[in-house]
Amino acid sequence: MIRYTVTYAGRESGEPFAPYCYEVSRDGRKVAELGHDYRGDEHWMRLPGGPWIALPERIIEGGGRQPIHLSPGGIKALDDMIG
Repeated sequence: MIRYTVTYAGRESGEPFAPYCYEVSRDGRKVAELGHDYRGDEHWMRLPGGPWIALPERIIEGGGRQPIHLSPGGIKALDDMIG
């Protein structure tokens, strides 16, 4: 099974409702970027330097006291994108 590491990368801007951004790495190499709106209703993914692609389901789980990780749907979407 491929293991991915998700790291919080900050907000897209300093605005109060700016999207949250994350980096996904595998074997220490950045393989994708993830984002979601401030409420977590909309989710996006992109390969480094590529366009954002909207996803129909939550792709990140955890946060707060829990470690951040990809959801099963997020793993599948990422596996499908990078092969």
